[in-house]
Amino acid sequence: MAVVIGSVLGLLSFGLLAAGGVATWATNTQRDAAGYLTSGTRSFATPSYAVTSDAIDLGGSADWVTAGDLLGRVRLRVSPLDPEHGVFVGVGPRAAVDTYLAGVDHLVVTNWANGETRTAPASGAAPATAPARAGIWTAQASGRGTQTLSWRPTSGQWVVVVMNQDASRGVAVSASAGASIPDLGRIAVGLLAAGAVLLLAAAVLIAVPVTRASR
Repeated sequence: MAVVIGSVLGLLSFGLLAAGGVATWATNTQRDAAGYLTSGTRSFATPSYAVTSDAIDLGGSADWVTAGDLLGRVRLRVSPLDPEHGVFVGVGPRAAVDTYLAGVDHLVVTNWANGETRTAPASGAAPATAPARAGIWTAQASGRGTQTLSWRPTSGQWVVVVMNQDASRGVAVSASAGASIPDLGRIAVGLLAAGAVLLLAAAVLIAVPVTRASR
């Protein structure tokens, strides 16, 4: 029984040590000059009025650890593929965004890593107002050229929206997302320490019965 438990703890320790190693590598080598860990760039194009994220659920205000605690600041960079077009990027509460885009043709990104999207059901209506004047955004940026939005996440459900600055049809952009994740170094140390403790416990549980059996 001790050998079985030790083997399980050994496997768990290897997982923790691997995760700690990856976290150490990321925090020490993958941050940009501003201290952000950034995803690869994705391009999206749609003949509709907007490209949005799926609903982002960041839990409730009573949660012990919040998204802001883990992620720090989130940075979104959006560049229009046509430099003549001004672009808008904003993040707002899901309910407010749903109201603003009700009936409006738009594309929803369902999986950032794979670039998967779906077309939202719509009646073909145009946005009632240009996005910058909608008054629903927690953070926003707009203009020509690359736009950078910086946001400190809080609990709730959120949606990221990218549109042409004038709310016209035909959105074509490239985008990247990053987060500062300020505690990643401490998380790496914790994972490595936990992995080392479990590895030591596994070694003891396996070595002691094997030693006794060999006598």
